Amino acid sequence: MESMRDQTADWMSFLGRELECAHEDLLQKSVTGKRVFITGAGGYIGSALARYLSNLSVQSLTLLDIAEGGLFELYSELEDKGDTTQLTAIVGDVCDMVLLREIFEQHQPQIVFHAAACKHVTLMETNPFAAMHNNVIGTHQLLAAANDGLAEQVIVVSTDKAVEPFGMMGVSKRIAELLVVANPGPVQVKAVRLANVLGSTGSVGPIFVRQICHGGPVQITHPGCTRYFLSIDEVVQRLMSALLVEGTNLLLIAEAGEPFPVVGLADYLIAHIPCVSKAVEICYIGLRSGEKLTERMVACNECAIACGIASLNLVTCSDLPAAVLIDGASDAIYEAIQSRNFNLLMTAIGKLIPDYVFSTKGHGTVDKGKMEITE
Repeated sequence: MESMRDQTADWMSFLGRELECAHEDLLQKSVTGKRVFITGAGGYIGSALARYLSNLSVQSLTLLDIAEGGLFELYSELEDKGDTTQLTAIVGDVCDMVLLREIFEQHQPQIVFHAAACKHVTLMETNPFAAMHNNVIGTHQLLAAANDGLAEQVIVVSTDKAVEPFGMMGVSKRIAELLVVANPGPVQVKAVRLANVLGSTGSVGPIFVRQICHGGPVQITHPGCTRYFLSIDEVVQRLMSALLVEGTNLLLIAEAGEPFPVVGLADYLIAHIPCVSKAVEICYIGLRSGEKLTERMVACNECAIACGIASLNLVTCSDLPAAVLIDGASDAIYEAIQSRNFNLLMTAIGKLIPDYVFSTKGHGTVDKGKMEITE
């Protein structure tokens, strides 16, 4: 297979559904002539959004990423198209408030897609300060800059890992969701909770492809492991559609169908990658730190209701923390990161997610700052 990780049609074949192209005229109208800013632009989701938007007659695309390699490739690709969209590529950190204010002052973005994030579950278990810094402080800084810069809308990319979070990555994204629902305004801000994105960097699909092409074995955590999946085209469609949802401080869920057995994805790839033995072994290695056996899109204390836009549902929650508590905990998280004080970090997290307990099982060397973590 020429590169299954980049072929959306192949992923859609696995998913057994077709891409819904609802609201196309409204989507084009919502961004035509607009100035758009994408954080994490060199990543899998950010670059797909940039490619899509470059075809919709936006006035300008401001692309921010701390990783210059992906950003350079995307900028070069878009520049080679020769269209009239004004392109700006900025290598920088979404946690850099001075840089963010400069971007909003100079480029005056009207629409912001916040895709910058630390997303690898097991890696963030051993790097909790990095997870909280990028995913929480980065979101907090971006929203503050967008409010001050009078942006019209900010769409924040979230994940099903934020539902009753079990690992540090999910915790950080859940707190980012809370920052969205507590945003003081005036910008319209919405978080979109996505499922696992097939083909994304470091995700299970490309890992399986690599293991299969090496002759196996394909490593799966557990035979009963299931995940919700979306293709990258579905992700772009759902993030764009969030612009059409009326209201602010909203948490939205991207419809992802029913969960799939992960072993089913492995079987599909083994069967569809040519020139590979169909006798590739599958072995089970057990759940790693921070991973769940099954995942959910909606928590027990949440309810998903229709929002009038295809492929999206609105989430309501019965017991959200007060905005003042969220703001105070965010400040405490920032202080904990600056002092590398793990005990302070966990105390701040506990104020927002009281049921969360950090487990050191299987972590190996943990980036723990000023506290020794014990079993």
